[in-house]
Amino acid sequence: MKEKILAKLVELRNDDLAAMEFAAGRSVEMMKAYCNIAELPEKLIDVGVSLAGMVLDSGMAAEPFSKAKSIKEGDVSITFAGDSNGADEQKMLGCFKVELDRYRQMDW
Repeated sequence: MKEKILAKLVELRNDDLAAMEFAAGRSVEMMKAYCNIAELPEKLIDVGVSLAGMVLDSGMAAEPFSKAKSIKEGDVSITFAGDSNGADEQKMLGCFKVELDRYRQMDW
């Protein structure tokens, strides 16, 4: 599935190949987690391409920790990862809720 999404992304966009590979894999993992299934049906390829494009546009593929906060006091430095990535992913998946809910399975 990831390879098919990546092939369509390469056709449609002129981005860095490594970023597109990451976005394709990330979109597959996000859809699998949302639907709670191990294998995605072929009908979700277009959703995966759109979702991967959103990942690329959001900047998550380039700098996943760009929203990190850090505190420095003397020689000690602490960095906290931003918590908005999870919220961003939920918003992205919400755009495809109608299409993804068909394949969503209950998790017991």
